[in-house]
Amino acid sequence: MLILALDSTALVASVALCEDERLVAEFTVNTGHTHSETLLPMVEAALKVANKEIADVDLFVCTAGPGSFTGVRIGAATVKGLAFGQNKPCVGVSTPESLAYNGMGLNGLLCPVMNARREQVYEATFRSLADGTAPKRLCADRALAIVELGQELEEQFPELPIYLMGDGAQLVFDALKDTLGERLRVLPERLIHQSGYSTAMVGLRLWREGVRTTDTELAPVYLRPSQAERMRMEKLGEKA
Repeated sequence: MLILALDSTALVASVALCEDERLVAEFTVNTGHTHSETLLPMVEAALKVANKEIADVDLFVCTAGPGSFTGVRIGAATVKGLAFGQNKPCVGVSTPESLAYNGMGLNGLLCPVMNARREQVYEATFRSLADGTAPKRLCADRALAIVELGQELEEQFPELPIYLMGDGAQLVFDALKDTLGERLRVLPERLIHQSGYSTAMVGLRLWREGVRTTDTELAPVYLRPSQAERMRMEKLGEKA
């Protein structure tokens, strides 16, 4: 199965082309350019170097969120358009779950964290084993305060090493290092950021589990209102 996967939910954008588990091509950029400028050129480049056409793709995958509201929308819209144009299936995957795959094979807790502003992060916790099996999800994707995350990790997981990845990794490390000590670790730069390959692998697993999504059914996941919506709610005296 030829899989085209992309992630644009944070500052980094990544595109991967895979034959089942085998990585054929991957492009990742961290230039600060908008994803609307970089995403489709990376898709075209990945197909070109692999000598493939868009019609050869069997499954389109994207991280559907949570993350940057604009980035999530761009990624989902791109995959929806490609899937519609080729009449092919698509799968939306969790951003934290995709990030967790970057740490597969480590023994401990994987804690993907994305900066959600206001001293909060988008997060989900996963248990990883050294045998290389897929990380096991321990909670749903959520938005929570960094201090609450620290309390949970300290109380529920008092011994396991904790590996941070995602664009909120350094932010969380700086906030919680005094509480969690040497157990708290930030993954190397190459593994902190979103990976099209990791997104493809989550999508492939979901496909094998029977998940089937059309371009119409694929929807972004935000977890909380956008900044504009929150400001409007605050003006109206509502709770965000």
